[in-house]
Amino acid sequence: DPPAEGFYATDAFTDEALGYLRDHEKQNPFFMYLAYTAPHWPLHALPEDIEKYRGRYKEGWSALRKERWQKQKELGVVDGSWELSPQDPEAMNWDDVEDKERMDLKMAIYAAQIERMDANIGRVIKKLEDMNELDNTLIMFLSDNGACDEEGALGFDAMGGWDGELGTKDSYASYGRSWSNASNTPFRLHKKWVHEGGITTPFIARYPGFIKANRITNQVGHVIDVMATVKEFAGAKYPSRFNENEIIPLEGKSLLPTLKGKVQEGHKAVYWEHLKNKAIRKGDWKMVSVAGGEWELYNMKNDRTELNNLVNDHPEMVQELLGDFNKWAERVGARI
Repeated sequence: DPPAEGFYATDAFTDEALGYLRDHEKQNPFFMYLAYTAPHWPLHALPEDIEKYRGRYKEGWSALRKERWQKQKELGVVDGSWELSPQDPEAMNWDDVEDKERMDLKMAIYAAQIERMDANIGRVIKKLEDMNELDNTLIMFLSDNGACDEEGALGFDAMGGWDGELGTKDSYASYGRSWSNASNTPFRLHKKWVHEGGITTPFIARYPGFIKANRITNQVGHVIDVMATVKEFAGAKYPSRFNENEIIPLEGKSLLPTLKGKVQEGHKAVYWEHLKNKAIRKGDWKMVSVAGGEWELYNMKNDRTELNNLVNDHPEMVQELLGDFNKWAERVGARI
């Protein structure tokens, strides 16, 4: 059990990771998977981190979305030709929020969680630098999904009597769908859906040997590609059997060519199914539906924010993607 005082999971995960790096045999290569729980809810952060962001979000989520949209375009993270998706219809109007102070605090705690995670990643990088291994280590940072809308427009505040001061270990709160909509700028929907707001995540890679700094690529990658990337980078062989069991063949494609600045041949198609939300992306086309809903068709090159549904304009493409998706779903046992 963690100690009663002075424990913060993000710090503790990093302490353990640094111990692994300290103790490993230096003549051997290493692989480390460091999976922080932050910034998942419940909203818990250190007071000194929270204080940095108090008042930062008092203009509300709609204003924050517009601010972030402009910043993303300036940085080149998004294509300026896309349109910002409308505010989520289930998000609350900021003017109608009674306790704006509390909602500002929720987002401040969320930001504080991210800052503490970022600082801890810095600790890992500093350790690698001290070991003279920083430039000999491929670092990949990514998230598992888009921001989480759970527990309504304003989020959840208490669970099982955990209704202490917001941000402390005695509280159990989420920030809700309205702030999640801002976190997923400029996309639609949230975690669990397979529209872009649910599946688009940050991916940052560092290896000075072949990755140029401050470069953005628009080539498509998928989390299944991480295994293939690590395998190629390490010169490892993917097994066909383990403990007398046959291993499912590797489906990912190494991202090393992309990381090296080359244009590589990607997947013929990539697929998603989660809680019966489903999607297929093939080239610039993406067909997607919410659970129990109709298929929608979007051109990702022109309309990454999924606002112009072309399902009635391209019946041949719809049938092609539907056939591919159904074959994949049957092969892998997706629950459609």
